Amino acid sequence: MDNKNKSNSQQQNKSQSPSQQDKKKPPSTIKSKIFFAIMLLSYLLLYFVYPIKVEAAFLYVFGIIRELLPILVLVYIFMVLFSLVNEKKLKKIVEGSPMLLQYVIMSLLGTLSHGPIYAWYPFLKALNQKGISKGTIATFLYARGIKLTLLPMLIAFFDLKFVILLTITTLFFSIIEGIIIDFTSKANLLYHN
Repeated sequence: MDNKNKSNSQQQNKSQSPSQQDKKKPPSTIKSKIFFAIMLLSYLLLYFVYPIKVEAAFLYVFGIIRELLPILVLVYIFMVLFSLVNEKKLKKIVEGSPMLLQYVIMSLLGTLSHGPIYAWYPFLKALNQKGISKGTIATFLYARGIKLTLLPMLIAFFDLKFVILLTITTLFFSIIEGIIIDFTSKANLLYHN
């Protein structure tokens, strides 16, 4: 019965003209095109009213894009390389390795990562889909509080002992946070089952 319904709907879709199929576009695509047209029109109008300010805004946006582009390329390379990894083997390795080691590795990776955090979200989502726990991802995010490029300035304003203590405690508490998140999510699953 279901197969007959599917074949009937497929035949109806084929028999419809292209103009009828265009009318069935999702409303989100139409809304996004309308929004894009309104934005273009408003920028054009603003350019004629305040040309200097609009040019400054465009230069600012292009500066941000130029800053983000290397990071996005790096994240994209990570994602491409990570997509080549066999999911079953990775899951076995992840499940076989000690959990503490996973937290430590993600903490170090979080410290080494740079750029805006939202550029790393797709990569972290891919890691989570491949079997890395949310706690280890939280460890990565927490450890990003350590900015390697800003450590010399931090040492200049404070002293070396403070910076070492701050870095060690940040790494330690990033691991603690990951453990707590994994524990609470497992407890939540057990409670709902």
